Amino acid sequence: MNASDNPIFDRLTAAEQEMCNHYIELGNNADFVKKGIAFCYDNPAHGILLTGMNPSGKGGEVVYYTSKEALEFPTKGYWMDKKKQIVGNDGWLLDNTAYLDLFPYFESIQDDFEKAVRPHIDFQVKVLEITQKNIEEHIQPRLIIAANDAAAYYWGFRPETTWLGYDFIKVVDVPECLRNTRIELYQINPANGFRKETDRVGQDKYQTSNIKGAYFIPYAMYDDRHYKTNPDKVLTPELVKELFEWIDGQ
Repeated sequence: MNASDNPIFDRLTAAEQEMCNHYIELGNNADFVKKGIAFCYDNPAHGILLTGMNPSGKGGEVVYYTSKEALEFPTKGYWMDKKKQIVGNDGWLLDNTAYLDLFPYFESIQDDFEKAVRPHIDFQVKVLEITQKNIEEHIQPRLIIAANDAAAYYWGFRPETTWLGYDFIKVVDVPECLRNTRIELYQINPANGFRKETDRVGQDKYQTSNIKGAYFIPYAMYDDRHYKTNPDKVLTPELVKELFEWIDGQ
């Protein structure tokens, strides 16, 4: 696939180039600016959105992929865990699960990425504006699964920081499929979707969210150890599908 086929790509590379201009200032923790971008395109709309923080890997190029090909035939543990816990071999889940890294820039060590971008608020805002446009105007998910704490943080899940600034309401009366689990379910405020803070990303573009009312799970991609120690924290494809069917009936 050609970069010219993705207008979002131009904005991502411009943000990356701006980050490259600060490379000397950033020092050794900014190696990711030379590693390229992994861009998930052709995401399905109005289904499930799985979000991560940033892609792991050596990079060095621009990589295009679809969520279906990554999840259906995983070659790395990163995607194998997601297949095992989110979609399995279910054709409907494979066809209706989108994937998006909030920051699509390669860096194997997530802590290094976070340290590198932390002082550069403008860079973070620019990239999140691009990501939010993709979410609000194309993907428009009905169920969002944040694959780690860092991803949930940028959605605005922590009350002490705003970032994307979505307003989360905890679901107390959870559906039957979650009642014997320790998986928490939230809903993006159906009133207008956003918190009242005036420092959120995209506030000049989106006064009301197109994904208000969507459901949200703050999650962690567990490994095989947790299947024995904390099985009630682990999602399964069967549970995900049953939950979406419940959402569909609301």
